[in-house]
Amino acid sequence: MPPAPADPLGRWITIDGDSGIVRYVGPVAGSSGSWLGVEWKDSGRGKHSGAKDGKQYFTCKSTNPKCASFIRSVDRIDWGQSLIEAARSRYIVNMTEISAHLPQTIDGRRGKIEAVGFEKVATEQSDLSSLEVLGLDSLKVYGVDDVAETRALLKNVRTLLLARNFFTEWRQIQDVLLALPNVDELDISANHFQSPMFADAESSDLNVSTLRVDTSPGLTWSDVCGIASRLHAQSLSFGWSGLSLLQSASLDLLEELSLEYNHISDILPLAHLPRLRSLNLRGNVEFVKFPAIQPSMFPCLESLNLGYTGVSSWSSIDNIAQLPVRTLYLGYTPLGESNSSRAMAIGRLANITKLDGTLISAEERTEMERYYLILSLQGEGFPRLQELIAKHGAPRKPAVIEAKIKSRLVSVTIQVFRGHVVSETTKSLLKSMLIRQLNPIVTRLAKSRDFQLFVNTSADDTWVPLDSDTRSLSFYGVENDGAVIRAVL
Repeated sequence: MPPAPADPLGRWITIDGDSGIVRYVGPVAGSSGSWLGVEWKDSGRGKHSGAKDGKQYFTCKSTNPKCASFIRSVDRIDWGQSLIEAARSRYIVNMTEISAHLPQTIDGRRGKIEAVGFEKVATEQSDLSSLEVLGLDSLKVYGVDDVAETRALLKNVRTLLLARNFFTEWRQIQDVLLALPNVDELDISANHFQSPMFADAESSDLNVSTLRVDTSPGLTWSDVCGIASRLHAQSLSFGWSGLSLLQSASLDLLEELSLEYNHISDILPLAHLPRLRSLNLRGNVEFVKFPAIQPSMFPCLESLNLGYTGVSSWSSIDNIAQLPVRTLYLGYTPLGESNSSRAMAIGRLANITKLDGTLISAEERTEMERYYLILSLQGEGFPRLQELIAKHGAPRKPAVIEAKIKSRLVSVTIQVFRGHVVSETTKSLLKSMLIRQLNPIVTRLAKSRDFQLFVNTSADDTWVPLDSDTRSLSFYGVENDGAVIRAVL
């Protein structure tokens, strides 16, 4: 194990399989010597919450009264390793040792082939100064010890991956970037940062265009915006972090923002971002309605991902129609579950060119807009009607419409195989339905997303896998009533 650092306060440690952060260094009344006060990651691992015999030595983030304890600074504490030590351990090989294990020949189709060049490849990969991508995830990195050495050996690094390490403070990240000034893409996800992020921290002139801080529940939106602002980031990802509340922030350079699988319900604080082109809200099930648009809101937004959200009203899509959005994802939302959802979206949004990952051809737009006009006869709340009637003509009479719709539908039996238990139901589906549009229907029936789909369109026992999400049912021969689709869990 590496020796204890001169200043262990705030450092992440592991000992005997347990992990935690050092919150106190010093004496404890009634005991000799110096002690470490540790708040454990497992909040029930300790004996107290930073207090002993009525005296509060340190304060913990956890509210569990058994989240902390005092330990001696012993040899079995793992303090992690420096960035340069981690780089050497991952990339530099012992050529004497590796040469003994390199194959002399390789089995080819026509016999043995002499192996040439393995040593050269291994040697080139061991040259740290040639690395442009440095992946050090999960290597217990705590920061930089020798700035000059680190800069000299890793001078060409452009992409730096530091997820799941021992970082706890902004100062440690700042030191890394000062040592590696050419880094343009940085991933510091799933470390041990805690709010407030910038207590007593100085600002430096650093530039990182792409920043990922996913799986960081100890940080607030303000903390992450502070990091992005200090790094002049143009792309930011802050997903899987339990985020529920956004506030306005000064992120004038930000062009891409991903907030996947949080608990966000209101995005109005983002509406003023002047350069935001891409917004990913996938998995925020609490997000149910896109806000009404006022002048200057989301002025550059071109790509919007609402997949797996709770959006359930077409009025949200009508609000989006006022924005320059070209790419939209609605899959696995209440809106995206109906057979007519693609027509409803394309009919409302004149400018989108890609929906749920599929480009909208001129032919499909014409077909979907005409279908949208047919659907409009069923009720109110259908914008763009006059525009589309001028383009395609008035929708046909109800009797003709019904016949047209029926000609597009087929009656399909959907079977769900769960072990030896089989359940089945019959549904009318559009022949043009894509397999990815069928998946949510089967998901509800199977109560699972872990299944494989097969189809049988003949009298024999021939089952064809539905293996392409972008193909339609008709592509797989589902043209007439009686086809059977089987979901195997």
